Amino acid sequence: MTEVSYMIVNEQDPHSRAMFWELKRRAPPDVPVYQQSSFQSDVWETLDGDKDDFLIYDRCGQLTFHVGLPYSFLNYVYVEAAIRATYQGNICNCSANSTSLHDTGRNETMQAQAGG
Repeated sequence: MTEVSYMIVNEQDPHSRAMFWELKRRAPPDVPVYQQSSFQSDVWETLDGDKDDFLIYDRCGQLTFHVGLPYSFLNYVYVEAAIRATYQGNICNCSANSTSLHDTGRNETMQAQAGG
């Protein structure tokens, strides 16, 4: 797949902050790892996510999948399936070269979360 971007956002809690360099060391070389400042708004709270969640966005910037624990463990197929469905399925009906963050009316947010 081309034009797929990944990033890791480390949690704000002290233990996660202490493990930042280990996380960065283990991440693939082409995947940026960001550390939230303890003084900024928590990105996970802002995005209605949690530690170990995968949030999958389409080329229009619309959330297509929110894969939470236990489904976000990479030995399951859910994360890869969500990425492939977003990439190949054009869920929000974006045009191939669209980069706008507008709502198309057909966007569906799908969630795979523990217990729901």
